[in-house]
Amino acid sequence: MKIRFYSLVVLYFSFSALTATYAQQKQALSQQLSLEQAVKLGLESSKVLHSSQMKVNAADAKVQESGASMLPSLSVSGNYTRLSDIDPQRINLFAGVDFAALPKASQDAFLPLLAQLNKPAESGSSGGVGFPVILDNFSLKASVAYPVFTGFRLEAAKSAAEYNAQAANQDLTKDKIETAFNVKNAYWTLYKAFQLKKVAEESVTQVEARLKDAQNMLKNGMMTTNDVLRLQVQLSNTQLSRIDANNAVRLSMVSLNNLLGLPLATELNLTTSVEYQATTTPEFEQSLQKALASRPELAATELRIKAAEENVRATKGSALPQVNVGVNYEMANPNQRYTLAGAVWKGTWNLGVQLSWTVWNWGVTGYQAAQAEAQVAQVQDNLEQLKDGIKVEVMQNYLSLLQAKEKISVAKQGVEQSEENYRVTNEKFKKGSALTTDVVDAETARLQAKVSYVNSVVDHEVAQAKLIKSIGEQTVAAGK
Repeated sequence: MKIRFYSLVVLYFSFSALTATYAQQKQALSQQLSLEQAVKLGLESSKVLHSSQMKVNAADAKVQESGASMLPSLSVSGNYTRLSDIDPQRINLFAGVDFAALPKASQDAFLPLLAQLNKPAESGSSGGVGFPVILDNFSLKASVAYPVFTGFRLEAAKSAAEYNAQAANQDLTKDKIETAFNVKNAYWTLYKAFQLKKVAEESVTQVEARLKDAQNMLKNGMMTTNDVLRLQVQLSNTQLSRIDANNAVRLSMVSLNNLLGLPLATELNLTTSVEYQATTTPEFEQSLQKALASRPELAATELRIKAAEENVRATKGSALPQVNVGVNYEMANPNQRYTLAGAVWKGTWNLGVQLSWTVWNWGVTGYQAAQAEAQVAQVQDNLEQLKDGIKVEVMQNYLSLLQAKEKISVAKQGVEQSEENYRVTNEKFKKGSALTTDVVDAETARLQAKVSYVNSVVDHEVAQAKLIKSIGEQTVAAGK
């Protein structure tokens, strides 16, 4: 009995621990989320923005590289060489001199010199200078090089890199705007799904209550079986709508979680709601001019045009002379400038100026300049095409916003009318002066009106966000 009792206690506590763990995990996978929080999370977790930031970092590093290439450079090198062994080499300084024919006094004068040159004086031959054989050769060299004049190529390359870095920053701004819009769009899509789910659940509840009343009336002989069947069919249809709405919520939530970098199974509770308030829509021309002045794509393309023009200048600079200055200091063992020093370390230095100028290369420089100029023209054409696309985008989003505002007023009026129609029809049905078909039609019309209103309100928010994006603004708009 004791063993069985202890087993039950262990089983109880194990079950309690599992229940607590499940509750903690469920709580961890549930999150309250406002629109501003969603945008912030989306910007922080976006892989697109991370990639764009890395492009900015690379462009900034390219600017630093271009600037560093204009400064003096220092290089250090070391070398060791092992040579094969050879016989010692000597230079005969008195070849062709007949010492025997010289007077005795002259012969006596050369004897000390011959002895100094390690040549036996009694041989009567001319002396010679011996060179040592050094098998191990070492050298250490430090060099400083400075490009004095490069035909303005380095200056142009640095300017082009600076323009490209600024363009990369504009691309990052564009990606931030697009990411924020994608998050807002996903947020409002989930909000719409929640609202449609709520409408579907309310409809199911009402139809279930009406069916229950109809079944009681059938028992009392106040309603026919066919009328009850009609309500059962309506209940099945509303239940199907609820299933679709639940699935839409799950799919929309997965999409938003993915954009925010959250676990896909996270349950999101949206705290920002939509309450439409009539606002004044800015004039189209005003929106268009603001878009042409604010869109980062345009600024980036204009900067790339300037960078391409700098590339043209750098290419043409190849036709100009190039002047470089170099200073070298070498420590070597042996040092070739000290021929007879032997195996000792000696240091020497040298200073040089180099002038190079490609006088004729069969027009290669001109062809390269023509290619660079053609690239400038291409980027300029891209700028004009981009402006045309922005004009169309602003116009489309502007018209969509106007349409959304009109649909809200119509949908709101439809909800009011359908509510009144349902109320009147339901009262008649209770009094027996309206058919079940009339009530079903009124309920269906009311459901459709509510769905249309939810769609129109959320579509207005999305249309407003699209217009803000097309103008080039980064504000988190609307909602309460």
